Amino acid sequence: MRKEFNELVATMKRWDLYFKGDEVDIALTDLEKVIDEVEKRIECAVRSAKEINETISKYTEDVDKDLPINMSVSDHDLIQNCSNDVDIALDMGEDMCVVDNWYNLFSQTEELKPIAVGNIEYDFPEEVYTIGNADNTEIIGDVYESAFHEFLDLGILVLEDSNDFTSGKTNYIVLDNKFISIVKKKQIDLSKVPIKNEVFMTFHSSWGEIDCDREGKVIEIRGDEEYNGERNYLFDIAVFDLPTYFVFLNSKNITMGEADDILAVGYWNKDNTYSEADAPPLTPKYHLTLEEWVRNIFGGDEKEDAPTQLCSDPTKHEIVNSIISQLKGIEVDGETMEYILRKVGMEEQMLKQLFAQSTNDEIDYLHDVRNGKG
Repeated sequence: MRKEFNELVATMKRWDLYFKGDEVDIALTDLEKVIDEVEKRIECAVRSAKEINETISKYTEDVDKDLPINMSVSDHDLIQNCSNDVDIALDMGEDMCVVDNWYNLFSQTEELKPIAVGNIEYDFPEEVYTIGNADNTEIIGDVYESAFHEFLDLGILVLEDSNDFTSGKTNYIVLDNKFISIVKKKQIDLSKVPIKNEVFMTFHSSWGEIDCDREGKVIEIRGDEEYNGERNYLFDIAVFDLPTYFVFLNSKNITMGEADDILAVGYWNKDNTYSEADAPPLTPKYHLTLEEWVRNIFGGDEKEDAPTQLCSDPTKHEIVNSIISQLKGIEVDGETMEYILRKVGMEEQMLKQLFAQSTNDEIDYLHDVRNGKG
């Protein structure tokens, strides 16, 4: 299980399928913790079974000789207890082996992390309280306000202004460490708490600024809803067309930043209409197509005719141009191009096409090169 998990994480990292601190990273971290626990539970079961085997082996010789077995009470209890321990260790719904730290396998190797994890902000439904152990040297966990008041009613917490309070890592501690397990059972499960939308990009306009998440969904608009009697069009935007925006940047070898002019990106409005990357919709006389806008801003010739049937699709044509640009950028050589053609299964097809387009002199020359005469 561990091997397969590590291979999965390595593959996802290689293809940039997740980033540190995002929901996938959190889910993988939680899964790794479960795998850690399962491995330790299996080790508990193995050690318990080993104790059973060692105890039973004391009586193997008598059994082989068909002699009466005189088992001690302690050996009987050990076999019975260890048998029960195997069942407990392999039952993920039973936490005795974890809480009691069997074989010292479940001791905390690091302090529990506080609520803030990297730059992630969680959208908690209630106020959150951090509670420490009795001597305030470690954080036990974070709980919601409702659970915090339950603990107060039970009389198991000591507050900062109390005479019994010990200064340290938190403002609230347990009266006695025997209550730690009660707090842990109420600890917030971050995997079940929604994450506040993280700003991925900001687009600027004379009407204000607008933030969006990785999916292009609008998070926040900074500007007046109305100016000189006109409604601010930013408040009508629902989702930015980031995929098209990314393709455009890639085709121009432009590195994406954290902000850009709103004219550079298309978007869907709340009424499901689409506004292309151009001037704001309130100034239709300046309306341009994306292609015209790109030429005006970044220069370039009029649209070229599609060189192939595949390139008649503008998106695919952009991708083809991007590939060509990248190959030129690395100064690709003939050997590498041959390797690329072979890997995409086009080596034979290209040979036929080049042969059909070659003159007799060129073909004779290639024959000479092949025979070592060229």
